[in-house]
Amino acid sequence: MTDHARTVATAVGLLNAGDVDGYVTRLYTEDAVFHGFPPQVPPGRDGIAAFFHALRAGMPDAHIGAEDVVAQGDRVAVRFTLTGTHTGELLGASRTGRRIAVEGITILRFRGERVAERWNRLDDVALLTQVGLLPAPAETEAVNR
Repeated sequence: MTDHARTVATAVGLLNAGDVDGYVTRLYTEDAVFHGFPPQVPPGRDGIAAFFHALRAGMPDAHIGAEDVVAQGDRVAVRFTLTGTHTGELLGASRTGRRIAVEGITILRFRGERVAERWNRLDDVALLTQVGLLPAPAETEAVNR
């Protein structure tokens, strides 16, 4: 495991343990730039901290599991699964009590020991469907008949 991959694993361990602030300060530079997050997430490290605090409020047992990690030079790519139980408001959706499982991919660019830029893609349709903000595909078919 490269040093950068080890840094990511350590930081994600903090996030999985509920230490959002430790995750953010351990992983990201103060001027980090984030791509692929909802438009209402303020730019910068404070915005990403607010995003992950809101995620943990809606899914207190949120867990990010790395399925694949590829590191080369100043980049680390991670294919991950986000799991948790939707027990609080999340993305405007009231608690459902449902177990959530969503896949995503992120690419991190390091500057020195921390991430200076992050590109993120999450299966938003799956997440919004699982929290009840979008109808499930079977429900969509029934509406269109």
